[in-house]
Order: sequence, then C-alpha cells, then structure tokens
Amino acid sequence: MKKGVEKRKSLLIISLCLCALSLANGFFSPPPAKAADKALIQQSDFTYLGSFLMPASGVSGDPTFGKGLTHRYVNGELRMFSTSWSPQVIYEVKVPALTDPPQAAQVVRDWGNVTGNKQYTASGTSAINGLYWDETDKRLYWNYGDPYNMTGNDPSFGYSTLNDTTGTSTPVGAWRMPEGDKATDACVLSIPQWFASAYTGGKRLGAGCGSYRSIATSGPASMGPFLTAFSPPASTQADRSLLASLTLVGYPFVDTAGTPYSTPDRAHRDTNYSGDGDWVAWPPNNGIGYFTAGDAMLQAGVWIDLPDKSGLFYFPTLCTGHCRYGLPEAATIMGDGASHWWYGYNPSDLALVAQGGKQQWEIQATVKWQVQYPGLSYPLGGWRDLPPNMVTGVTYDSTTRRLYVAVEFAGPGGAYGVHRVCVYEVRAGSASDITVPAPPQKVRVR
Repeated sequence: MKKGVEKRKSLLIISLCLCALSLANGFFSPPPAKAADKALIQQSDFTYLGSFLMPASGVSGDPTFGKGLTHRYVNGELRMFSTSWSPQVIYEVKVPALTDPPQAAQVVRDWGNVTGNKQYTASGTSAINGLYWDETDKRLYWNYGDPYNMTGNDPSFGYSTLNDTTGTSTPVGAWRMPEGDKATDACVLSIPQWFASAYTGGKRLGAGCGSYRSIATSGPASMGPFLTAFSPPASTQADRSLLASLTLVGYPFVDTAGTPYSTPDRAHRDTNYSGDGDWVAWPPNNGIGYFTAGDAMLQAGVWIDLPDKSGLFYFPTLCTGHCRYGLPEAATIMGDGASHWWYGYNPSDLALVAQGGKQQWEIQATVKWQVQYPGLSYPLGGWRDLPPNMVTGVTYDSTTRRLYVAVEFAGPGGAYGVHRVCVYEVRAGSASDITVPAPPQKVRVR
C-alpha cells in the first residue's frame, strides 16, 4: 500500500513539473481574456502631468491649423507626428520635458506630402483629419475626407511607409469602409489583441471617430462616437477597394424631419444646450441630452488597455446654449458656447455589439465627465462652422502609460495660438492576470 501511495505522489509531482515547464515554454496558454475580466477605466485613474506646445513654424504650411497626433520611438527617443495646412504636410517633432511654462516641441523632420496622389476624393478636395503610427507593421496611417461629399463612399484612410535614412515616404494606398467615409474619416486606433482575438475575428485596428459632417445623410455620418474594426490592408488589397469591417459603436444619422427621439438613437450627452427639435439638435428629454450637429470630434478617440482595466475613450467638444443651423445669420452650424468632455465605453458593451446582442446605437458611454484644459478661458464663447479649441489628436503610449491630448489654439497666441498637448498618466494595473506561473524551483522527484 505504501509503495502505491509513493508512486502516485511521484507521478503527481512529475505531472505538476511538466505542466509548469510547458506553461513557461508556451506549450499551453491561459484561456483568452474576456471583456468582463477587466474593469472600466475611471476618471480617478488619470493624473495630469503637464503639457508642451506644438511648433508655430519650422515646417511647410501652417502647423497651427493642422490636425492629428500620433507617436513612435526612434532610437529610444519619443517622437510625435502632426500635420500642417496649406500645404498639407506631415512633420515630426521631439517631445520636450514637461515644464511650466510649457516648452515648444522641436521639429525633427518635415516629411512633406506623404499621401501623394493616394488622398483620393471624388471632388478632388480633402483635409487630413487624423494620424496613427502602427508600430507592428511600421505604417503611418492618415485619415482624410471631403466634408461636403455627396455620396459618402469615398476612401477615408490610407497609409505610407517612411524611410528614416533617406527622409522619404512611400504612399501605398487608400481604402473605403462599408460604413461610409463620414463615419470613418477622422481616426485609426489600436484594438487590444485580447479583444480582437475574442470578438472581432482578429481585426486589430479600428476606424472612426464619428460626429456630424455636412450632408450627413450621405454615408451616413454618426451622431456620436463611432468605431469599426478592420484588419491591416494586405499588400494584395487593391487601392481604393472596400475593406471588410465590424462595427462596434455608432449612431447613424437619419433625417427625422422634425421627429426627435427616433431610432437609431443618438449618443447621449449633458443637457446644457437647447435645440429646435429638427435634425440639428433634439432637445433634452427626461433628463437626457443627445448629440447635436454642433458636437464635434476629429482624431479624438483611443483605446487604453491596462492589465486589469480597459476602455475606449473619446474626447468630444460639445455645443452649449442654442445649437442651430445659422440661417438667417449664416449658412452654417452655430452655437452659443462649447464644453470639453471625456467619454468612456465599456469593452463588455462593445463585445455585445460584436456578437450581435445589441445594435451599434443601443450602447452608450458608461462614464463621462467634463474637463477644462490649461491655457483656455472657460466658459468657451460662441462659434460657427466648428467649436473652438477642439481636441485634434490623441495618442496613448502604453510603455509609459501616458495619454497625450492635443487641443487646438490652447497655447500662447489666443484665438489662433499653437496647439497645446496635455499629458496624463494612467494608473498602473496589476499584472497578476497576465503573468505566466514560473516553474517550481528545487523540486525533488523520488
């Protein structure tokens, strides 16, 4: 009897050792993470660290009217890309230390026109709205669009490769999305691999970011945040062709002809505005506000993923006061003021949409809060065309857990000052849910 017990003990110890060694060498993997495994990132998880300024000169065109922000590391040095206007070029800067008063970022290189003849629209007119550096494939993605496009099916993003030795770029192509260019012309962002593996069939990038565009029925535009998942275009993917995608959140515009609160829903917001009940603004109803045509986003979305927390975040600039189409004042969208907000979507809700459990407009941001950025005087004043001081670029550096938010004209110079990039640290998460158990040490097998 004793011999049998000892034998079983030995076999058990050997099995445990083999299992531990297999885990350490990657033969067995822990079960894939699910959305419910991670808590949603909260306001208390962000700490403001300081800011720096984007340049006012030193590149072709005018960088103060540029859009987009993304980052990469070059020989261990943190760099940022952004754009200038007239001509539209992409330039790269070295990120300075965070000081008070803030320093201006130093221009490292003017990359020139990196989109080449690939920035295609039917009208021939377009503006770059967002940038994203994909470190995995070493690609620089750029989103663009014609704000008055009548068809809604132009390509909305493309990518270029960069040669750091020669300082030259190669535009590869531009592609269309099934959801239309007005929902997808402002940003590309990274989707966490665990979410892509579990819910999107491996599609690891997302296109968006949403909000109103002129002639909103063509596309249509999204009356609130938008994100659709896609896979990086393969080398065989024809230029200007349609990519497969999977929508995770969106609020497709429908001209309700004066009948608000219809389906599809709009993104919900605070009630600090008034509307006329037309397509521009549904008036607040039962304590709920609804995204208006004066609520704006360009490259204002990012997915922040920590070991134990996660969240898809948007940074809208919301119309306040009377939000309206300006006739007889002017043939444009107008508002009496504006406010800045952060919106956080729960990955569990996005997973539900991906699995067909809810429609894209049946989920809402789980957390949202109003913010005030440094360098600005609040409340923000009246405006037309687009709200003042919009967030024009967001990028998240997972290596340092720092979030960078570019705010238009928030630097010195008043109404036409430079962009200010506000920097926030995101709390450190516990790594317990992703650490592979180490093999046991000094195990004695009899």
